[in-house]
Amino acid sequence: MSGSERRKEIVKLLTNSSKALSGTRLAKEMGVSRQVIVQDIALLRANGLNIVSTNLGYVLTKTGEMTSRVFKVNHSDEEV
Repeated sequence: MSGSERRKEIVKLLTNSSKALSGTRLAKEMGVSRQVIVQDIALLRANGLNIVSTNLGYVLTKTGEMTSRVFKVNHSDEEV
């Protein structure tokens, strides 16, 4: 499998996945080292894909989709 074919397959897997895919898992499926996957992800990002690295693996975010964090706190009026 060539590099461009492998990157197309990575994009396909990330697009169809509902959860993060680890570099180790991608490497096993592609039959390459994890470092090759890291380099492929860097190339895909350089080509404009919005791939986010999380502690659970890689996630492909869709165009226009924003990532946000919500912090829920509970303060009394005096504490605010």
